[in-house]
Amino acid sequence: MKRSLFILQIILGIFLLFFIYKQMNQNHLDTWFILYTVFFIFFSSWFDKHYKKS
Repeated sequence: MKRSLFILQIILGIFLLFFIYKQMNQNHLDTWFILYTVFFIFFSSWFDKHYKKS
């Protein structure tokens, strides 16, 4: 289970790098970047609670 969570976090990190690269040419935050940030915060807090239980 921990391995699949680690792989998912790597995928989220790759998406984060992609969105940061897209934002370099813009002066405002994209809708996709905001949605991704909310998604990432939600999953990070959920994984944190899951890791503390095990």
